[in-house]
Amino acid sequence: MDNVTPLFFVDEPVRIDRRLISENYMTRATEAYVPESLSEHAAIREKVKRRILLAAGLRPGMDMPEIKSEVSGGNSYHGVRIKSVRLRTAPAVELTGSLFLPENVSAPLPGILSPHGHWEHGRMQHDNRVSVIMRCWQLARLGFAVLSYDMIGYNDNNTLMHSWQGKFKREGDFYGISVFGLQTLNSLQAVNFLASRPEVDPQRIGCTGASGGASQCWFAAALDERIKVIAPVCMLSSHFQGGCGCEEGPLLRVSGLTNFDIVASLAPRPLFLPGVSGDWTNLNTDYEIPRLKEVYSLYGAADAVGSMFLKDTHNYNRCVREHVYAWLVKNLQNVDRGERIPEEEISPPPPELLWYNGREPEKPGVFGMAAAFPELQKFYGKMNLPEKSGLEQWQREKRKILAEMLQNMQHPAKNVIEHVAPEKAVGKARIRGGIIGRRQVGDRIVSLLMTPDEPDRTKELILLAVTDDYRNYPEVFTRHLLQKGQTVRLIELTGSGSMGYHIKHALRSREEISSSFDESFFSMRVNDIITTAVFLAERGVEHIRIAARGSAVPAALAAAALTGIAVSVDLQEVDESIWENDLDYQPLMGQFGGIKALLMLNIHPDNRFYRAVKYREVLEEYSAEIIDDGEGFFDSFP
Repeated sequence: MDNVTPLFFVDEPVRIDRRLISENYMTRATEAYVPESLSEHAAIREKVKRRILLAAGLRPGMDMPEIKSEVSGGNSYHGVRIKSVRLRTAPAVELTGSLFLPENVSAPLPGILSPHGHWEHGRMQHDNRVSVIMRCWQLARLGFAVLSYDMIGYNDNNTLMHSWQGKFKREGDFYGISVFGLQTLNSLQAVNFLASRPEVDPQRIGCTGASGGASQCWFAAALDERIKVIAPVCMLSSHFQGGCGCEEGPLLRVSGLTNFDIVASLAPRPLFLPGVSGDWTNLNTDYEIPRLKEVYSLYGAADAVGSMFLKDTHNYNRCVREHVYAWLVKNLQNVDRGERIPEEEISPPPPELLWYNGREPEKPGVFGMAAAFPELQKFYGKMNLPEKSGLEQWQREKRKILAEMLQNMQHPAKNVIEHVAPEKAVGKARIRGGIIGRRQVGDRIVSLLMTPDEPDRTKELILLAVTDDYRNYPEVFTRHLLQKGQTVRLIELTGSGSMGYHIKHALRSREEISSSFDESFFSMRVNDIITTAVFLAERGVEHIRIAARGSAVPAALAAAALTGIAVSVDLQEVDESIWENDLDYQPLMGQFGGIKALLMLNIHPDNRFYRAVKYREVLEEYSAEIIDDGEGFFDSFP
């Protein structure tokens, strides 16, 4: 090729890739979807469970640490014994709280989990709007064993802060470490602890909390069916999903998962949902509750959905508590005492009886975060490499996780289309520009089809993924492929190349919840390759090989792993630092295993790796083919 590639899209109006400006934010109105059958509901339930586990960093087969518990005290307060609880739930993670028990326990009691929510004083909160202390004491008086436990960064749980920003947020999301995940882990460990107590009947466990505490209720209940009865207060809404990072784990929402999906997955377990006119639950009576009853009707259990509605502001006040008491007594003690059980007229236990050391603890700070993070990273980021004989099974399992991580990308629609520019002769090849995209999606993939004058029809078509301007490539790299008679379909990956400036228009949520709601640019790049591969297959191209160098390598490896298409990559400039780039950053990829895991997913006789110095050891261990002499990368193409 003797000439520079011309600018093909000079007359093309500037149209931004719709994926960069699509909104998937916490206040977007969503559909409360009702499945049509029990089998569809079962599929949704499994989807909900997988997504929560993924976002919480609780990967399949993860070794859960044994609980190390300290239960002390036994202060008596008007017929209720209050014990201090401190559990070691994971490295550098504690669950702290109070266990409320009736003074005299004659038989195993039903247990209640009591997550508190975002009140200023956490589980110590007591005012006219909400009293966490009073509801725990009263439930114990009614014959329950109640575990009131701190959210991360509240009261005695003060090693880690509740809100993570900057480096902690970015690195945490990368390794699957988040406030959402740690609180979900703590809730599951709280169930284990409560079910193990001699005072508790493990077959009768309920959970109630308000606001962020309500979110914890349904996350825990979706994962652990030992929670039989749920009363999440003032939280369920189809136009608000939750505004704190503790409710929005990385990748939780990008696939469209809503709180309604999660709560509906609990059917047919008894569910009580108080709402008010003065917060986002303002439409419960008209919208969410009727649709939940439809879901429950699939099981013939519409009456298992209870609700109440007040003209009031966001709360868990005395009136609401009294209705929740009656619901829990009815469904966990099998005693119907009407719709409301009056709360006793008594001052609640003072905080001094509830703090672990009898005094208010210090607030969490950056020092504790910095000390804990290495331990958390080691625990959450551990990747167990398989024996050589078990590689194929490992690959199957890891591909499922990768697909779940990138589930936010829509599967390419059939009949992917291409807007084409006129073909031009350049040297000894013909070049035609195009914009590839899926129907109804609005993605715009800049593409270049380069066909040698004398193509070798026996050779694979090379799908070349690049992160530079397409005009820079034919003179440097593709000339070698074209001289070998290979046809090349070059594509610019999202956020790079001739239309890379579009990235400045991309909509992003605020930092604390962005990784939960916003599709990663890396995911878009992987989908660019998959969409183009579908486009080629639909036009009769049978043999394709993905090729990439530099910053295009991670997306190429992920796309090849998910599609089974052959791949050749140059690893000279590639190591784990590549994920630091905003366009390559992918939440949970550090826990997944990064470049090493992606390479191992592509260990197959059809795939070839060039200049794999940094990864030679792991590739040779599994007998991967490495090309690093002669003409190098160009020899990796059959």
